[in-house]
Amino acid sequence: MLINRPEYLEKLISFKDQNLIKVVTGLRRSGKSTLFQLYIHYLKEQGVKDSQIIQINFDDPSYSFSNAKDLFDYITSQTKTTARKTYVFLDEVQMVPEFQIAVNGLRQRDNYDVYITGSNAYLLSGELATLLSGRYVEIHMLPLSFKEYISGLYPDYINMDALKRKVNLREIFMDYLNYGGLPQTLDYYETQDGARIPIVTNIHEYLENILSTIVYKDIMLRHNVTDKNLLERIVNFMLDNIGQPISTKKIVDTLNGNQIKVSFYTVENYITALEECFLIYRAERYDIRGRELLATGYKYFVTDTGLRNYLLGRSAENDIGQLLENVVYLELIRRRNKIWVGKYDNLEVDFVTNNTDETVYYQVATRASEDNTLERELTPLINIRDNYPKCLLLLDGGANSGTSGIKVVNIIDWLLEKD
Repeated sequence: MLINRPEYLEKLISFKDQNLIKVVTGLRRSGKSTLFQLYIHYLKEQGVKDSQIIQINFDDPSYSFSNAKDLFDYITSQTKTTARKTYVFLDEVQMVPEFQIAVNGLRQRDNYDVYITGSNAYLLSGELATLLSGRYVEIHMLPLSFKEYISGLYPDYINMDALKRKVNLREIFMDYLNYGGLPQTLDYYETQDGARIPIVTNIHEYLENILSTIVYKDIMLRHNVTDKNLLERIVNFMLDNIGQPISTKKIVDTLNGNQIKVSFYTVENYITALEECFLIYRAERYDIRGRELLATGYKYFVTDTGLRNYLLGRSAENDIGQLLENVVYLELIRRRNKIWVGKYDNLEVDFVTNNTDETVYYQVATRASEDNTLERELTPLINIRDNYPKCLLLLDGGANSGTSGIKVVNIIDWLLEKD
């Protein structure tokens, strides 16, 4: 199923024919290859011929290049007879040793426009960044937003009001929390009485395969990890504690308490590996009063809640608060915000964001139907003595001005907003 990803597609189009390597990064199966298909379709609509397009997926064993020169020679041999621009798409290119040499060599020729993807932050580290020295642009891709997820499930319903009359958006949102936003999961939904229902067994099998690939290919092989049991324990710990302050010491103490001896160095390396393969993101803490970043108390969020829930054997109902916070964090990334976890004296603000010099504060909660619950959620925002916008996002409730000018918004409505 090809799901339209207009924001990412527009970014690719905006850099078409520019002398830059277009680098699409993101978690495995988050839609990078599909984005290439959408973009190739666009190119053909603009008159580009099949002969001007070269696409190689290095996960396909039929493509095997032992070094960058072999790759470079293969691509140039395909285009010797044409002077027209050739569009080169290389999926998971980091699997070719010293691929950056071939990529940079193509970039230096006027008749190539080069696009690459990778499932590891290593793609833009060290040698590639040095070699290209500002001659690339990164487009970082996340799994489906809730809006994209709905458009994939119900492609015929362009009008959201019409869809709301047909289906229960809250139930759809709970499925989104449970099974995540990896695009291919939508292939495992069936239609019953007009509604799209997940085939849970198939989705779980698919998620298990992705987790196995991430753990084995993207972490164990790349980082020479030999203790799979220890790695899996750390993965479980990190995903079980999304949205919670985590330190290396806390992980080491937990493992040691379970009779598993591990060093700080090993734990830090494993966490770095999880970040590099885009399975988790780290949010730093920000002292709102002191206007400075703090060195401790990071929070981590998972890129896809479906992977997390499957691994831990959980349902969204069990961890609703953590998952709501996680979904908001990812959406704020999509909206191109800089994001921190806020601290104001002894109070916590879920997120402090900045986009084009405007700061916005967010609190996230399931509901605030009781006065004491509403007060608890609003107190950190009320205490902040500045005039920046403040917003409380609720799963149940919302759509009013709240207290002291704090906007109270239903989280589903917020996710479906244009901006």
